[in-house]
Formats: sequence, C-alpha cells, structure tokens
Amino acid sequence: MTLDVYHSRLKSIGKILLLLTVMLWFYRNNLQSLNFFIILVLLTRGSINLLCRTSVFTRKETDVSNPSFKRKAKIFSSMVLFFVVIILLSATAFLNLSPQVGGEPGSFDSPHYYDGKFNNLNETSVSTGSFFGTMLEYMVGDDDRNPNVILPTKEYQNMLLNESDVSVTWFGHSTILIQSHNTTILMDPVFGEGGLDPLIFGPSPFAYEYTYELEDLPRVDYVFISHDHYDHLDMKTIQSLEGAQFFVPLGVKSHLTTWDIPSHEVQEFDWYDEHNVSSEFFIALTPSQHFSGRGISGDNTLWGSWVLDFNGHKIFFSGDSGYSEEYAKIGEKYGPFDIAIIEAGQYNEAWSSIHMFPEQSVQASIDLNASTILPIHNTKYVLSLHKWDAPLERVTAAGELLNQTVSTPYIGDTFVLGGENPDTRWWRDVEIPSPPWLKVSSFVGFMIPFSLIASLAMVNIQRLASTGTISKEEE
Repeated sequence: MTLDVYHSRLKSIGKILLLLTVMLWFYRNNLQSLNFFIILVLLTRGSINLLCRTSVFTRKETDVSNPSFKRKAKIFSSMVLFFVVIILLSATAFLNLSPQVGGEPGSFDSPHYYDGKFNNLNETSVSTGSFFGTMLEYMVGDDDRNPNVILPTKEYQNMLLNESDVSVTWFGHSTILIQSHNTTILMDPVFGEGGLDPLIFGPSPFAYEYTYELEDLPRVDYVFISHDHYDHLDMKTIQSLEGAQFFVPLGVKSHLTTWDIPSHEVQEFDWYDEHNVSSEFFIALTPSQHFSGRGISGDNTLWGSWVLDFNGHKIFFSGDSGYSEEYAKIGEKYGPFDIAIIEAGQYNEAWSSIHMFPEQSVQASIDLNASTILPIHNTKYVLSLHKWDAPLERVTAAGELLNQTVSTPYIGDTFVLGGENPDTRWWRDVEIPSPPWLKVSSFVGFMIPFSLIASLAMVNIQRLASTGTISKEEE
C-alpha cells in the first residue's frame, strides 16, 4: 500500500469519525432535528451520485464518468421539484377528496363574521412570537415532552348516580363525559388510538394503561363541540355517535352533515345564543379567544366555550382559548359554577393570545366564580414545547397560591360534583426511564473533544504530512 493510498483511506475514516462525533454531540444536546437534516443531506447526495451513473442530463456532458457541477445541480433541482410536486398533489388530493376535512360552511349573518371569516371579540394574532424563533425551539428536542412510558389511568366504570347527582370523567386532552342518572353528555369527543392529523405527520397519543372506546360508554344523548380543530372534532368518533343530538358553533354543522349526521340532529349557536334542552338542562355558547379551520381556509367556522346548567349543577367548558376579560363577564352572567373545565396545556409564548398558560387558566376559573377547576387539553399529545406533566404541576401550584380548588383525577376516573375532590398528584408517581447511556455518560462527553481532534487530524493528514516534509527539507 502506497503512502498516498494510506492517507486517502485514513482521510475517509476521519470524515466518518468526524460526522459521527458531531452527530453524537447533537444527540446529547437534544438537537436530533439537525441529525435528521444530516441524514437527509447524505441520502440526497447518495441519490445524486446514483443518478449520475445513469444517462440523466448527459446530453451536454463531455466526460460522463466525471459529472460536472451543472449536471449535479440539475439532478438536485429535479429531485426537489419532484418531491414538492408529490407533496402538493398529496395535499391537494387530501383537501379535495378526504371526507375528514369536512364541509364548506359558507357565509353567516353574525356580528362576529366579517371580512369573509369569523373574528374574535378583540383583535387577535394567532402567533405573537417570532416564527423562526419558535421553529428553533421546536428543533431542540426534549425527551420530557412525551413521558415515553405507559401512563397510569383508570378503567372506565359506569357509576350508579342518584337523581340529583352529576358526574364528570376525563379521558385525556379535552374529551369529557358528563352524566346524570338518566342523561349522558360528551364534550369534544376524540376516541381511538390513531394519530391526530389526518395526514401521517400528526402526533400519536400517549400510551395509557387503559384505553377508551365509545363502546365502553352508555348511550350518548348530547354532544358538544367547541371548535373544528382535529384534536376536538374527530370524524370517526362523530360518525359513531348515531342518534345523539349535537350542539356546535356556527359553521361546524357543515362538517357533521358531510359525515352523514342528519341535519335535524345538529343545532348551531352564535356567541351568547341560549337554549333550554329540557326543564333541567339549559345551555349557552359563550365566546372564546381562538381560531378554527380544518383545511386551507381558516376561521370559516366559529369557536366557543359552553355553559351548561344541568340537573342543578353549573358547568363551564372552555374549549381552546387565550385569556381575556370575557371570563369575568361570563361568570357574572351565568355563574357561579360548580366546576370550570378549562384548557391548561399546549401553551407557548408564540401563541399566548389563543392558548392560556396554567396560571391564567386558574385565574380564568376565579373570574368565572367557579368552585373548582379541572385542567384539560393536556396529557395526551405533544402539541407544544412544555414537559408533559408541566400543565398539571403548574395549575396545582397556582391553585394553592390563589386559594382555588383544583381537580386532578386519573384519566378515566369518575367523580361526582359536590363530592370528594379528586386531587391526587398521580403524575408525580410516574417513573420516567433513564436517558440512554450515550446521552448522559460523562465518559462519552469527556471523549468527544478528543474524538473531534483525532478526526480533524485524520481528515487533514495529507496536509500535515506535507507540512512536516517541507519543514524537514528546510532544515
């Protein structure tokens, strides 16, 4: 083996070692997204090299065995164009052909509908932070966003209730079951173990000890929807609720009728519309500060929160919302409430106008004059940057600070309003597995700089050898 061949092989090994060292450092610092980018670059480069061995774009090449930069650029551009076209065609096909997108709501005679869309009471921006800043935050991985273990939950059991009782069961995220001795209500029902997004990129639900299906529940009489986002309105779940009466914000009816729900089973509401379902059941849609949309067009359906005066108990259900002064107005008009079921999860500075921080959720329950708060919109999906258990921990701390009762039942556990408050801190007992050895080992961290130096020396071995030879000749 000649010295040049030896140097060449050593340089190749050095490049591989350098790449692995950098990727290991990224991995240990929660920058897995950069590793995915590196893998994508390597796959792209490999694909270009393979295509260069074919007759693609060889017409003006003088030496086919040594492809020019121009030819490689053409191949790369064609690959990018191909994948962009595939993505656009797939998205277009989904938006036009998939029933999950729902119907076309049209326009509405509502004071909140103008400029071709629904609007919040106060001018609101969906994102208040830097787009690139938020993207950079998402690029930094965090293993604590997902518990990565099976979470302890309770098996749902239908409780025998007295005539004056009302029970509440939380099934994770925003799905709530409310029952009396003869009536069953679902709020924002999303069941099943599939991912959220109708495309393949949506987040999958956390693993639960017990899972829940509609078949496990009593026959559902009434269904309430807060807005049409996929984590609150699920086509398959809705289609399985045959015979129920649906109460929805303006425009959402178009989705349900597209999914074969009979029109007479769906009633639409504008903000502060009221309805007496029965002598013991009053409902009203109240404002929330959010947005809507299942396809390209946004805000073409209304969003809201719900007030239920049911069997002698007053219940508030927030849906999704940023904090606003409207909570105090709702509390003054319809309160006091026995329980405020309020979103506390998937928050971030970038969308602070449309999602509440946990401390704001507790303050909202106080504004509503609610006896207790049940924090929802958490513990099922990774939709934001916070740790999986941070919402429950922060709501609990804020409740203690502001002297507000907080209900934190196990998912699937049923409790009776006015009875013993379920305030177990169950999430604190979840044993999170230790990170992999490569990620936390101090020895690996100690060796990374030496590996980096060694790989750089191997990559530059020929230059170093030449420098050494020149120095000897000068002597």
